[in-house]
Amino acid sequence: MLDNRIDAYYLRLSLEDGDVAEGNLEESCSITSQRLCVKQFLAAHPELGADFKEFADDGYSGTNMERPSIQRLLKLVEQGAVRTIVVRDLSRFARNYIIVGEYLEQIFPLLGVRFIAINDGYDSQTSVSAADHMNVVLKSVLNAYYSKELSHKIRATINLKMQKKEYRGIPPFGYVYDDERTHFVID
Repeated sequence: MLDNRIDAYYLRLSLEDGDVAEGNLEESCSITSQRLCVKQFLAAHPELGADFKEFADDGYSGTNMERPSIQRLLKLVEQGAVRTIVVRDLSRFARNYIIVGEYLEQIFPLLGVRFIAINDGYDSQTSVSAADHMNVVLKSVLNAYYSKELSHKIRATINLKMQKKEYRGIPPFGYVYDDERTHFVID
């Protein structure tokens, strides 16, 4: 029986690196870098196949799965249409350790999906020891912690700037700052 399922790789970056917003590039440099990493890995492992389909979310957080390309990819997984998923590292797939665990431990094995995280040295087909699984769990927890810690630091910085009256926030809809940036005025 021939296996006509697709092989895919997934790329993600939380925030654009500025080049896209400024109109200098069509995609973030990090996405380009991830693609290069994955393609070099695939070239070094021809046994995985040569026809990989790309899924990329540029400018989406990994703390949830509300991303257009990951949703399309996971819909194909649910339909049994995916054989392999390759990512640069686990944090590109998701930063929520519960979601990562659910997919790696339950959904992907049940549907026969091979999952490879290049920089984490994880391959669901060859990583079978308890130590391999513990490593994935720990990395997933650290990825989730990183997102929460970063959010906490940003909020703390904004609060400090507000106390020093250096941060004013975004004016309410229909208002702008006056010339001294001390008060809101109607636009």
